[in-house]
Amino acid sequence: MAPVEVQAPVSLIPVAIVGSHVFLVVYLYVVVLRTIFRSYLALGPSSATRSCEPLRRGYVKIFSVLVVVSLMVGTFFALNFSSLSYRVWAMEKGVSLPESVFGDKGALRGGEHPGRLHLVRWLNDVPFYRDILEITSEQARYLWWNQQVSLALVSWSMYLAIEGRRRKIGNLWAFLALSQLVNLSFAQNLFFVAVLLTPVPLPPNFKDLTRESMPFVSTSYHRLVDNIVKTKPEAFLPHPALYITLLFTNYAAIFFAPYAANTSSFMAVTLVSKILPFFYLALPYMIPNSWAIVNSHPHAHHTSYSTLFQSISFFSALLHFKSTVNVLGYSAAVSYNHRHALLRPFTNDNPSTRNRFAVPLNRLLTAITEHPAVSAGGYDMLLSGLSLGIWAAIRGLDGNRMITSILPLAKFQQAVEEVAADVTEELTSIKEEVQEAVIKEEKPEPPATRRRGRPRKVEPEHTPEPERASVVSSAPTPRRRGRPLKQKSEPKEAIEANVSGKSANDTPYKPEAREKLEEGDEYIPEDWESAALAWGMIVVSGLGVGSAGVYGAEIMNR
Repeated sequence: MAPVEVQAPVSLIPVAIVGSHVFLVVYLYVVVLRTIFRSYLALGPSSATRSCEPLRRGYVKIFSVLVVVSLMVGTFFALNFSSLSYRVWAMEKGVSLPESVFGDKGALRGGEHPGRLHLVRWLNDVPFYRDILEITSEQARYLWWNQQVSLALVSWSMYLAIEGRRRKIGNLWAFLALSQLVNLSFAQNLFFVAVLLTPVPLPPNFKDLTRESMPFVSTSYHRLVDNIVKTKPEAFLPHPALYITLLFTNYAAIFFAPYAANTSSFMAVTLVSKILPFFYLALPYMIPNSWAIVNSHPHAHHTSYSTLFQSISFFSALLHFKSTVNVLGYSAAVSYNHRHALLRPFTNDNPSTRNRFAVPLNRLLTAITEHPAVSAGGYDMLLSGLSLGIWAAIRGLDGNRMITSILPLAKFQQAVEEVAADVTEELTSIKEEVQEAVIKEEKPEPPATRRRGRPRKVEPEHTPEPERASVVSSAPTPRRRGRPLKQKSEPKEAIEANVSGKSANDTPYKPEAREKLEEGDEYIPEDWESAALAWGMIVVSGLGVGSAGVYGAEIMNR
């Protein structure tokens, strides 16, 4: 009697996990759209001017298109990977593949028949999410593409925590969750749209102002959140040492992830690197006030921000340099295999000696097309870099600040230049004040000479009678000898001031530099040289370093 194959009981937990993934993407996308719409409703009159609205609408359209493209790219490669994984599983298990959607061997035909989709069995037999993460970590050329997304995620999470909290944008956790459930470029472009529609920090009562215009508002939910999350001062910034500790732990998890591939600790290490960015958002609400820095002036935190993004740039540069060296030295043809090579074979495994130097670079650039999991991370990296360059251009970022955000030596040089400029400006102002004081100093009048004899008697002036006044006015006046006296004419400014009822000494009020504490919705001209600098930094140093330069300059540019 032939042995009967015993099948293990089928669990619905893997199906529930995949279904929850899809549901969370839809739900969080709706939450983010509501947040962006509320920011748009809370725009003040000064931000809805004719000079600001066309620019804002044009930029919002650009990043909205990038949002759609990122979502389409992520969905396409997710379906492509799922199809490849199912077909490999079906060939290994001897399950016939569907030939059509409906029909005798259709995928969605009811009942048991050849070609029916066995999704529950497939998800029980295949570790779906583990395969995605391990494929992008176990090969050096695959890791080079996907590690850049992980490094840029850390930089963007820090920017999200700082700038989102300053502008009082709600549901920041939803943006961060979408970056890991879909892809980084999708969430990044969504947050750029939110920043464009929130040019100034929202007022404290923006929820009350927009409650009538927002659909499906839950007052009890907001009260519960307000009771749990304690309000912190606006200038409340955790000490940079706390952030650097989290950053070091996060980068350590990213560093050990490829070494833990195909081991039992791989998922734990990967989950640590995915969960830690949420602590950047939660840290201000988890620590006491004594562990933070509180300043009245917003620019007083620029030194701390610069330290954070320089640390991010340093760790990102080290990991990117390590992965690049590994790729260039990883040119053995025998090592170029993966678990889905049955349907995705490799070509050109025996290169000639003449082209052996170009083989690692060629395989690195073509690795983005070898597997859907790698393609998803690679194209996500390219779209994220594209949107970063456009963002740097439309925000008119200063190139010196971008370099300062990633290089400590550039910061020292810029600090010396700023101190020298301040000293020169102060000396110039002192010199001008001294010169004005000398000019305004009144000269002493010469003493009056006394004449001999008795002083002349001054007769009081009297007004002539009306009858005599006409006679006196009609009488010819005696002509004096010499040149006629010049009549002094009042300046044009004094005449206009007299007509308008204002004094000629009145000058328009100009606020001092110390009074401009809050960022306004001022017009900033586009600077595509900043975009070229951002793209150059990404090409040379990787997406993690380039994003640190752009986000650091964005925060310190206000």
